[in-house]
Amino acid sequence: MSTIEPLVHQVTDDEAKADAKKVFEQIKSVTGKVPKWMRVMANCDDVLVGFFTLFKATMDDAPVDKLLKWKVAYKISEINKCDFCVSVSKMKLKQFGLKDEEISQIDKAQNDKENVALKYAESATEHAYNIDPKIFNEMKNHFTDEQIVEITSVIGLFNFINRFNDSLGVLPDIK
Repeated sequence: MSTIEPLVHQVTDDEAKADAKKVFEQIKSVTGKVPKWMRVMANCDDVLVGFFTLFKATMDDAPVDKLLKWKVAYKISEINKCDFCVSVSKMKLKQFGLKDEEISQIDKAQNDKENVALKYAESATEHAYNIDPKIFNEMKNHFTDEQIVEITSVIGLFNFINRFNDSLGVLPDIK
């Protein structure tokens, strides 16, 4: 596997400041390694700590199902053409048992609830200032306000990390 280097320095474990070091240790205890985007973001440890806290709060299991959140993340990453986030969200969807064919046809949602969440994600990503009221009314028919806030947070989170990774050249490694 060949590594593609980001445009800025990747902070090593030894270079990480106190709070960033804690995040590194926490993620290593779960996944075994610190992802490239975290090492890049650790150049500004306050941003890493804040983003990581928001990521955990947004992508946990409540009030919206994790699988739907990762489908939304994949959809957004595809729209934004963020190779790194597409690869990560695709890997997560596979961990939920989805096959490559199912992932490639994510727009053909299994139910109305999933379908409207994906439409909303697309609309909020492409033109958040002008979301079709019909889409938002459908969201209100299928989700509580709390769930809409969480889905919107997933959308914002992945639009941020897509742009962060692409702007700083955080790309998936080549196999």
